Amino acid sequence: MSAAPVTTPSAPADRARRSTRRSARRDARRLVPFRLAGGTLVVWLLLAVASTSWWPVYRDDAMIVAAVTAVVLGTVVALLGTLLRLPMAVVAIATIAAFTLVGVPAAVPGQADGLLPTGRGLLDLFAGVALGWKQLVTISLPVGSYEALLVPYFVMLLVATVTAVSVATRASRQELASIPALVLFAVGVVVGPSRLDTSVLTAVVLVGIALVWALTVRHVRRAVAVAATIGSRVPVVRSIVRPALVGTGTIVAAAVVATGLGLVAPPSVERTVARTDVVKPFDPRDHVSPLSGFRAYEESTAADSPQLRVTGLPEDGFVRIATLDTYDGVVYRVGGADGSSGSGTFERVPTSVDVRGVEGTTVEVRVAVDGYRGVWLPTVGDLERVEFTGPGADEERGAFFYNGSTRTGAVVGGVEDGTSYDLTAVIPDQPSERELAAARPGDATVPTARDVPDAVRETVEATTANESSPGAKLLAALRSLTRTGYVSHGVGDDRVSRSGHGADRIQELLTAPLMIGDQEQYAAAAALMADELGFPARVVMGFTAGGDSGTTGTAQRGDLTTFRGSDVTARIEVDTAQWGWVMLNPNPTVREIPNEQQQTPQPVTRPETVVPPPPADQQDQDQQAPPESDRNTPPVQPLWLQILLAVLPWAFGTLGFLALVLLPFAVVVLLKRLRRRRRRNATSPRGRIVGAWDEYRDALLDRGHDVARSATRREAVVGAPGDGGTGLAALADRAVFGPSDSDRATADRMWSATDDAIGSLRTGRTRRERFRTAVSLRSLRPPRPRRGPDDQGASGRDDYDDRRPDERRGRPSEDRGTP
Repeated sequence: MSAAPVTTPSAPADRARRSTRRSARRDARRLVPFRLAGGTLVVWLLLAVASTSWWPVYRDDAMIVAAVTAVVLGTVVALLGTLLRLPMAVVAIATIAAFTLVGVPAAVPGQADGLLPTGRGLLDLFAGVALGWKQLVTISLPVGSYEALLVPYFVMLLVATVTAVSVATRASRQELASIPALVLFAVGVVVGPSRLDTSVLTAVVLVGIALVWALTVRHVRRAVAVAATIGSRVPVVRSIVRPALVGTGTIVAAAVVATGLGLVAPPSVERTVARTDVVKPFDPRDHVSPLSGFRAYEESTAADSPQLRVTGLPEDGFVRIATLDTYDGVVYRVGGADGSSGSGTFERVPTSVDVRGVEGTTVEVRVAVDGYRGVWLPTVGDLERVEFTGPGADEERGAFFYNGSTRTGAVVGGVEDGTSYDLTAVIPDQPSERELAAARPGDATVPTARDVPDAVRETVEATTANESSPGAKLLAALRSLTRTGYVSHGVGDDRVSRSGHGADRIQELLTAPLMIGDQEQYAAAAALMADELGFPARVVMGFTAGGDSGTTGTAQRGDLTTFRGSDVTARIEVDTAQWGWVMLNPNPTVREIPNEQQQTPQPVTRPETVVPPPPADQQDQDQQAPPESDRNTPPVQPLWLQILLAVLPWAFGTLGFLALVLLPFAVVVLLKRLRRRRRRNATSPRGRIVGAWDEYRDALLDRGHDVARSATRREAVVGAPGDGGTGLAALADRAVFGPSDSDRATADRMWSATDDAIGSLRTGRTRRERFRTAVSLRSLRPPRPRRGPDDQGASGRDDYDDRRPDERRGRPSEDRGTP
């Protein structure tokens, strides 16, 4: 006969607990898909918004392909790690493997074999992780899919996706998954352009989404905790939706105000980003000014020799060699005295130049070099795109640098026969002479001209006295050159005309009975005269039909134009407030030069100016050695120092922000330290003992233990966590109400026991809980008023040198037996 099962009284309770646990596990499993899907979607949204700061860097569909690949791949790796509960080390290894497999097709598409990586592609891929950052900030934007410059963005987005999705689906604090997106956005701003695009609006939107998500997740977490505590469901609308909507409304209102302030009152100067502080690899000061070699094109052997073959150039088109904006009294050069001017900053051009805002005609031009030599690349108008097509196209493309402010291109190593390339450019619209008469000086910045001869100012005053407006004065000054000047290159049967455009040569040009020179001297004099009138000016050297002198040396067959050496010329550009940079031709046409005896005296007498005579044995300008650029040039700093100097401001800014955030907590900790020091250094042993008890009691309050207002010391420690509270209460009561005074040994023993008791309160606490205890304000609240002299609940926290209760009442102590 089998025994009946024995049912204990605790069986229903056990069944209830098991049912509750099964229900909790069932609810947890039900919430897992929502957490995975919700967290992943929010991370995708954050990464998509953060990636907009990288768009100005690339502006190419290849970036979108790389972004989608990185996000999908990173999400798959992170979700597999979450579902299979893989360690983070395994997830990291899987991320590296995925990066190796798909990195070349996604980030280095030019080196991929379809969807498979190649050996060269893998080498560029891993080299781009370390070296791509420096290349990215030393090249003009946008870069597109040039070489391996997509690698920095791809690897950063892949790591951010894996990290963010893992945190959103595995960590207890899901809101921390927004940090990788914020870092991705910040890095995009640092390596992006100095011009402020939409970063203000994007930053506000990104931070707003992160705050709304953090607020919602926090309310969800709190609702789940309350439901688990009370054992029933909580109303979703009241506990989650309503507070989340209120917080979202507040965040949206703040975002609208912040966006409005950022867009209505943007910064007046360009942003300081990484590319503005990095030394560029091409320095124009290392090369001879092309204007100093002007006469070399007019030599008999070069004047009739082809230099360039250009297809698609408009009628009367101008091919620019270089723009020079710095005059030092000897030569016009590129880049300023210290390379800090706008013309001294050259950047690599991977795909195209941003020409938005330039009004003009777009042209497609093909250039073939045939005899021309030099580091300066002939271009047309405002360059938008260049594609090298010659035998060394890859090397030339990697060595090409461009300065957008002066529209000057350069190829490191120079160009020579066989170099060919296609240009897409915008030729800006030019004002008419009548419109130019009403022009006002612009606000462009050019280096201040040095050692300008006095004849420039005197000629400007003499030729513009009858004009009132700046534009009319400029035209009158230029007409004085074209009407009274004569052209001579000083070669062959030409009248003697010294080369160069130093201060002495310009003084000679403007003061001689006959003004004789060529485009080199007239352009330099015209630029100095325009500068004297307040117009920012610079010299432009290039090729045009006839060389601006009225001669014919250009051979034209249909759409093909062949420029010869005699077609070289120099003009000026002046900055106007209405039309920006305007090109002007100050050169006289070729005409017969009269004898000096036949020339009538100059109507304006100019005082003689003492100018040192030119050296007797002057070296030809085109044979001069490159100027030494290391006298006034600071030494190039090593790469590690450049990186350190670029990182330090961001590091100090971050530390300052953290210090500002942590300052309130530091103040709370400091106040508690000062309070403890005052208690421990009380003048009397009894005061030190009472202070030790108050230190323990405040530790209980900060720990979260409730102490009733009227509780005695013994009552305060009932149910208190940790050890030693009962002994401390007894020792403190004996010191206050005992029949004899306490000594220093007792006070030291009390403080030692207090430290042990407070240390026991930290046992089993997490780091977060210990931090919250350290910065808690409960013990710093104003003290409660005493109810009477015998109130034990008021522990004397304001005065630790009081006499004992019997002494305060002004009567003899009965415990001491004193009459």
